[in-house]
Amino acid sequence: MNYRYPAKHTENATDLYELRLTWLNDPDIHASAVESVEERLNASLFRCDSELHSNKQEAEPTKNKNEPSKEAECFIFLASHINSAQPDASTAGYDLAYQWLALDQRKSAAAEAALSLYPEADQTRLLKLYDEQETLRPNLLRIFRKQMVALPLEMVTTAVTNENASTALKIEALRYAAANPDFGLNLFRTHYVLLLSGKTQFDAAIVEAALWGGMVRNDPDAIQALSADLSHAGAATEHAKFMRLAALTGNAEFLPLLVMAAENNPDTGYPLLVLFGQKSVMPEILNGLEIAHTMEQAAAAFNKLTDQILPRVPRLTVVGEEADDAEESPEQIPDIKAAHAWWDKHQANWKTDERWLFGKPATPMHLTALCKKHAGSFGRDMLARLELSNKVPLNIPTETWRARQTQLLDAQLNVKPKPNATPAAIKQASKPASTRHA
Repeated sequence: MNYRYPAKHTENATDLYELRLTWLNDPDIHASAVESVEERLNASLFRCDSELHSNKQEAEPTKNKNEPSKEAECFIFLASHINSAQPDASTAGYDLAYQWLALDQRKSAAAEAALSLYPEADQTRLLKLYDEQETLRPNLLRIFRKQMVALPLEMVTTAVTNENASTALKIEALRYAAANPDFGLNLFRTHYVLLLSGKTQFDAAIVEAALWGGMVRNDPDAIQALSADLSHAGAATEHAKFMRLAALTGNAEFLPLLVMAAENNPDTGYPLLVLFGQKSVMPEILNGLEIAHTMEQAAAAFNKLTDQILPRVPRLTVVGEEADDAEESPEQIPDIKAAHAWWDKHQANWKTDERWLFGKPATPMHLTALCKKHAGSFGRDMLARLELSNKVPLNIPTETWRARQTQLLDAQLNVKPKPNATPAAIKQASKPASTRHA
């Protein structure tokens, strides 16, 4: 790519974008770290913008003969122009982003990210694109959800109910609707209620998206349908998504399945026990601390449930067993005795009907604090727990800027949502953010 602004700014911004992408799915990353990366990313883009301002040729992205190829480079290329102080360059950046939505995966992903993080003030062109290009509708609905744009209910409902609509479109329409309290329960029930009568053939991806819409609206039938889903979900990816929903419910009927998942795949199973959060998981975690191939995952789960970091102690060796290097320090493992001591002292304080996280009951206030503290996949799980606790969707996309998420979380503390109504704070949040927002 033939950049004239200093390569270090471009390289730095590219590295920061890739790091942000990685951390969005990290299971254990603090929100402050992500926010710091986002601030530095926007600062780097500002420096690129400053160089574009003094370079007319580079300010016209369509004239650049050496377009980038990697997703991160494509994003920096688009975002630098979109954020340009020159109106013509910014408009050209948006034009190119709309074109790239229909291209290969790397360019379309970069365009989606740029349009989601730096939405155009006027959504007319995106809506026109939705009307004219049917194949782009799933991508556009995903962008609208990330932008928190308030779409006409009929437009989204049609995408869900149209028999000729693609599976991808139905999924994205259901996810958009699930995040917005304006949509009623019946839109989701249609896709999972038949499972209660014994239906075993279904599109798992559509049902999973619909189930979340029902669960966050407190439909008890959604829990029963989820139980049926777990019995018939075929692919491992589909089964994993349903298991996450099962853990989110906290329903006792799902505990044996979650325990089995922890035994078979500790890396993914123990986080599910944490998400489940009932007192009944603690004996399973203590048992896991006794087993070599699960002790580390069990220790991590113990920490997230109790807020206690277990001390490390030398692993006991069998008489006659010697290390290859006599001077090598013995292996350190989590202290099972410390875990039992803590449990013996505190288990009476943990009520059977409570779900704990980090040493205290997971109240809405506590969950909100955890949402503000944690990012990545655990942060998404905490936001899901908060929505289930409130029994209403909060319309806070985890793909948006961390500073924006914090702002929306603070707003929902002050404005208590009502079922099937859009809170004032969320309506305000639905307005497109400034392209300069970081």
